[in-house]
Amino acid sequence: MNLQTQQQLLALNKDFYATVAEPFNATRLAPSMGKSQLVKRLPLKPGSTIADIGCGNGRLAWLLNERCIPLDYTGVDANEQLLTFAQEHTASLRHVRTRFVCADLAQPDWTTRIARPTQGFRIVTCLATLHHLPGYDLRQTVMQGLAELVMPGGVVAISTWQFLTSPRFTAKLVDWREIGIDPAQVEPGDALLPWQQGGYAVRYLHQLDREEVMALASHAGLRMEGTYLADGKEGNLNLYALLRRPEQ
Repeated sequence: MNLQTQQQLLALNKDFYATVAEPFNATRLAPSMGKSQLVKRLPLKPGSTIADIGCGNGRLAWLLNERCIPLDYTGVDANEQLLTFAQEHTASLRHVRTRFVCADLAQPDWTTRIARPTQGFRIVTCLATLHHLPGYDLRQTVMQGLAELVMPGGVVAISTWQFLTSPRFTAKLVDWREIGIDPAQVEPGDALLPWQQGGYAVRYLHQLDREEVMALASHAGLRMEGTYLADGKEGNLNLYALLRRPEQ
């Protein structure tokens, strides 16, 4: 993928979330089965530090709060309106202490904007976010950043949307020419999907299958600990992966 195409797709998604932040928040108020399972699988201990990269409206923090374990949570997102929603939604949490940071994962200095514990975060999550990053090299760079944020022996948890496995979504794919992009410039697994709740907007997505997740993790020095599928009407629309940074 050339730089011009990558920048165009990043701008498309930035505009997408600026346009649909309010209705997007409204559709992300209920817990998903996959995230509920994830919270049960995370190695949570009193005082655990968690960085939620691409936190959106802070939904993961609400689920963590239900575990009734004192935690320090840092939510990171590039969209300021979604961060405002996150602050509102988490203001009354009893067990999770939150703070929020605005940072764009497409920028090379995004990790420097996050104040981290001396040894790193015990847990780093990046849910429904990597699939919005155009270009394998960019996804590889961001995965490396996730690995740098987590402490030795800590866990990185990710989820990616498996939309190309669903006829329900493949029937909705938007032609690249609608946004002025030559299909020859995109990578296998890249696609455009419309948003049609409270307005119309188009977003870029990439399907990261298990093999790509494993390759990205390996390059970042993370060890695959397990995967599972969950969510959506089909029950398999999100791939969740638990990765671990080896002890040094």
